[in-house]
Amino acid sequence: MKQKRNYLPVLITGALMAAEMATPVMVYGMDQQTEESDASANEAVLSGEEVLKDETVYVLEDAEGNVNKIIVSDWLQNVSGSQTISDRSELSDIENVKGEEDFSVESENQLIWNADGQDIYYQGTLEKELPLQVSLSCKLDGADISMEDLAGKSGEVSLRFHYQNNQCESVLINGEEETISVPFMVLQGTFLDNDSFRNITVSNGKTINDGTRTIVLGYAFPGVQNNLDLDKEQLEIPDYVEITADVTDFQLGTSVAFASNELFAGVDEESIGSLDDLTGALGELTDGMTSLCDGSSGLYDGLGTLLENANALAEGVGALAEGAEQLNTGAANLDTGAGQLSEGIQQLSTGLESLTANSSSLCMGAEQIFASLLLTAEGQITAAGAAIPSLTMENYADVLNGILASLDETGAMYTQVASLKASLDGVNAFYSGLQEYTAGVDAVAGGAAELGTGAAQLKEGTAQLGIGAESLSGGLKELNGGMPALLEGVTALHDGAQQLSEGLNQFNEDGIQKLANAGDCDMGELIVRLKATIEAAGNYNNFAGIDEEMNGRVKFIYRIDGLEE
Repeated sequence: MKQKRNYLPVLITGALMAAEMATPVMVYGMDQQTEESDASANEAVLSGEEVLKDETVYVLEDAEGNVNKIIVSDWLQNVSGSQTISDRSELSDIENVKGEEDFSVESENQLIWNADGQDIYYQGTLEKELPLQVSLSCKLDGADISMEDLAGKSGEVSLRFHYQNNQCESVLINGEEETISVPFMVLQGTFLDNDSFRNITVSNGKTINDGTRTIVLGYAFPGVQNNLDLDKEQLEIPDYVEITADVTDFQLGTSVAFASNELFAGVDEESIGSLDDLTGALGELTDGMTSLCDGSSGLYDGLGTLLENANALAEGVGALAEGAEQLNTGAANLDTGAGQLSEGIQQLSTGLESLTANSSSLCMGAEQIFASLLLTAEGQITAAGAAIPSLTMENYADVLNGILASLDETGAMYTQVASLKASLDGVNAFYSGLQEYTAGVDAVAGGAAELGTGAAQLKEGTAQLGIGAESLSGGLKELNGGMPALLEGVTALHDGAQQLSEGLNQFNEDGIQKLANAGDCDMGELIVRLKATIEAAGNYNNFAGIDEEMNGRVKFIYRIDGLEE
């Protein structure tokens, strides 16, 4: 028997990247039982806006479409860091795959997780009808043949992947009840050995030959053709993927299908009320696919650079993890200092407010004292026989300087007037300084109030920084521990990223663009049906169960066994 290389990780990775899923996905052994413990009914339970349930369903099946096992991986994103999370799940053999958090069973299928502010990652198994049935049929030289009988045969072979959409909703369209399928986008990935397969074509998708093997990426939208009631002669939306090739000594490795309803669920059906709105909605699909294609090309380039610097990356992540731990400690100290700073500034602001409240009284009192001294000086000079105008703060210096100029500097009168002027100059300087001082106090008081507000905001920020630094430190420790596996996986990612990029461009051209350009049909009817399709996509958000207050999303990964001699 010929040794086959396992390309399954590459296919799974390519499918996940194609749907823009950055969700951490884990499949572990299912033999360990989850430890349950009591959860207090009085603890706060998160609302739907605070938890997102991200579900990945792994389906292991044979080439005939018989399901051998279903493994479900759930990620409860604890956005607000609550102590407990209420969840619903039909899974058996539930296991926490990433932490020590446990759960209790409150009622049928209701779980209360003791989250302690953390995200929850768990998985289990389930026997349940799938929303999408995936199967494979074969032909040899135009005649039907079973996969088992096809092994080792040669000739023209057709492999058709069928996708039976079983997830439907009843809706009213133009007053009549109709059945609408949840619109799944399916990406099919298969590797074919060039020693056995030649002249390979795919019905809707892309083939990429790297010299030793051909990667086939196809796409389908099972049920969408009927949803939109479109004439296939005008626009055919594929609901299967068919591969044809000239084959010698037929063998087939594992294939992977990825299914998600998020492409349609991301469109706002309420905004579609006219042809222009429909064009805009289809534009959202087009823009999304364009961004996805651009991103996949950039991903391939980035992975090339990553491969060249993988070891440096590993060392850098280690150093980063160490630095994040130091940041975590520093953030805690900063938060404590920010609290003390905020309290001190508040006390300063209170004192300055009290002081500035008396500024007006101080200035008024000093002005009255100055006026009284001027009146006294004026009386003394007049009593000495000198005729002068009334003295004011503005003219006293000029008046007294004039008197001094007319007196004998050696006389007693000159000495008295000079002493009087010096006294008034001192009082004037005090009065001017007091005005500047009170004005400065007023300004500082205003600034202190603003500083107090800023210090309070700083305290809030340092608290958030502390939470973020702690999360960053924990995440980087985890990342550092997973670097060996990452370095092994980068090579496989790099291998499949180029093929993914080219396949997505073909998908965009043959699928989304054709739908966006279907302008000859009854647009009123199409709008109604498209809105119903989008609504059906938005309504389907779980497979294994979800709390009614949660938001959710779900995707499916099918691993389809091949056949080797």
